[in-house]
Amino acid sequence: MVWYVTIVSYFWMLLKDWLFTIFIIPFKNTDMLWLLVPVWVSWFFAEFFQEKIETSMGNALTNSVIVLWGSIDMARQTVSLIGRGVLRGLGTISLRFSLIWLIFAYGATIVALGIRGNPLIKHIARIREVTYVFVMFVPIFYNAIPFSWNHLIGAAIFFPAYYWIIEFFDRLTPNPKPLTEDMEENRLGQGALR
Repeated sequence: MVWYVTIVSYFWMLLKDWLFTIFIIPFKNTDMLWLLVPVWVSWFFAEFFQEKIETSMGNALTNSVIVLWGSIDMARQTVSLIGRGVLRGLGTISLRFSLIWLIFAYGATIVALGIRGNPLIKHIARIREVTYVFVMFVPIFYNAIPFSWNHLIGAAIFFPAYYWIIEFFDRLTPNPKPLTEDMEENRLGQGALR
């Protein structure tokens, strides 16, 4: 029975950290809003006006710009923190730059696959995934929360919840007029090509 309580309390701690990261931290450290607000606005419009039905390759490629720009801003912020003496220690600095490199590589991979026309980008570069990466990692790079393995575990565990909650709202809400018109144009365009 003790192991059950331990698991539930650990899960609860991860959930609180996850919710705190998404809903509270950005408003406690408003500097990060300069990066997060454009990401949130891009997410909203892309999610409900472009990607509600599916993600096009062009849209996925456009999403890579957010990843690349965000990783550059994270590097800028990290260098600033090092310069001010806030970040010290080779291990911490190396870990941060390793994460920045992984995020940048994710964006560069999207670009490379997109240029080649690889349909995989429709699945790995939806605005939903891109936004999630930034919502979870920007607070670390702005030194609003410390990096921890629990944070990474929570981000991984609760990603499906984030994904399916948004999917639920996508299915629940009616298609907006611009999306409906685009779908009609594509349908008519497909008929004209035959």
